[in-house]
Amino acid sequence: MTSAAPPSSRSPARGLIPTGRNVVRLVLREPWLSWQFIKNDPWGGLYPGVVFTLAVAVAVHHQPPGRLAVTAVVSTVYFWLHLYTFCLTNQLAGLREDRLNKPFRPLVKKSVTARGAVVRTAVAFTLFPLVGWAAGVWQWALLWEAMTLLHNLGGSRNWIVKNAVIGFGVLPMLGAAWQMTGPLTPDAWRWMLTLALVVLLLISVQDLRDLRGDATTHRRTFPLAFGEAFSRRFLAAGFALLPLATHFLLVRAATPAAWCAEAATAALCWATARRVVERRGPAYDHRTYRLFEYWYTAVLATAFLTL
Repeated sequence: MTSAAPPSSRSPARGLIPTGRNVVRLVLREPWLSWQFIKNDPWGGLYPGVVFTLAVAVAVHHQPPGRLAVTAVVSTVYFWLHLYTFCLTNQLAGLREDRLNKPFRPLVKKSVTARGAVVRTAVAFTLFPLVGWAAGVWQWALLWEAMTLLHNLGGSRNWIVKNAVIGFGVLPMLGAAWQMTGPLTPDAWRWMLTLALVVLLLISVQDLRDLRGDATTHRRTFPLAFGEAFSRRFLAAGFALLPLATHFLLVRAATPAAWCAEAATAALCWATARRVVERRGPAYDHRTYRLFEYWYTAVLATAFLTL
């Protein structure tokens, strides 16, 4: 009578060899997990870059459909990593604030451990410039990584550094988006510098939703440095005047379609200006900031009509 082999003689070897199902689960889980890190910010760091890349590819370089499809895929991968590298380091450094301001984030929910996030950060920081190299924009990728570390490893605690990094962070985003399809031109720099200045001046709208958490953790944002009332008046004035800057420096509408696009972006500006003076709580301020992100993507989309 033969006896079955003891479990100890079989299970270690079996445990060391991943099954096909486990490999598939792992491959599918990583995109899902990376989305959990970036899902609160794609309108600020993913969609705008892809939209501007495609606008330049269509309006400036008239890429044929096949090449345009490749450009879309490369741009999506690049800007996914662009946002993912930022969100990983930001959420690792800001875990304490996120417990108060953003309890839905994966580190707070324990969807991933801090050690796991550190490993993913190392991988993402390596992949991002490699993808940038393949796309011909590795310099912009490295610049963005440097700005990300400056912001997330202490710089964001002071409103001057925080706003400057986010504002001038427009340059590596839009510079890479344009350069993926061809060399930079004076029009490229006009769009890049104008939007960098706009974001620099108005990005503090995002801080209105996090006043309690930022005050508790001694983060000195613009509203905490200058007072909530003044900040709201300043931002409301900025958003009210923004359509003028959009018209004279960016869109320069000259066709019915461009005028309609410009009217739509102006409506977003004025809606944001009205909302920003109303104190209805963090959730309301969060939706107000979302309007600014929608405006940013929408104004980049007008490049399809005006470049």
